[in-house]
Amino acid sequence: MAPLKLYRCDEPERPLKKLLTRLVKLFLRTERTCHIALAGGKTPMKLYRLLSRENLPWNRLKFYLTDERYVPLGSELSNYKNIKENLGERAKIVFFKTEMDIEECAIDYSLQLPERLHIALLGVGADGHTASLFPSSECRAVSPKVCISQSPDGLLRLSLTEEYLKSSCVVFFFLKGEEKKEVLERLLRGENMPAGRIRGVLKSYVFTDI
Repeated sequence: MAPLKLYRCDEPERPLKKLLTRLVKLFLRTERTCHIALAGGKTPMKLYRLLSRENLPWNRLKFYLTDERYVPLGSELSNYKNIKENLGERAKIVFFKTEMDIEECAIDYSLQLPERLHIALLGVGADGHTASLFPSSECRAVSPKVCISQSPDGLLRLSLTEEYLKSSCVVFFFLKGEEKKEVLERLLRGENMPAGRIRGVLKSYVFTDI
């Protein structure tokens, strides 16, 4: 497995935003649309606010969710709601239609995904989970691209599969806070946990303040 390239600084959002925008422009030299998967949770929201101010070719970008809680779209727990509010109205975001039956929702989302992602931005939990791929529970694949899982709190989740994420051209892991120090070390060692098994086809990066 190729090693991860590590960037450490007090405010990792800024160099991460700079590299993301550069990569987007590189992909768009040869591709009509750049396909980008975004992590949910609180950690990347500042990054999304910074990205929202960038002069990007927004009409040629398509964003996807790496995972979603099976809750109404208006819920405060909805990744789509939180990402949309921070990334702004110019961003075209493909989302899980959680008003549907969960299996139908997973299939519908699968049909909207590209053959492979150009960029996947992933968070990492203290237990080594990424997207909604948890070490403590099995993720049941509904298609090669989307699976259904259950988080430790018992909530049903929808997630991109490990294999589909591993087909991404470039993978970014973004984690912050001293409570993530141990899992960062495990990630860098490539331990057998969901985050530790995922790498991009071309490049893989870690951005952190730890």
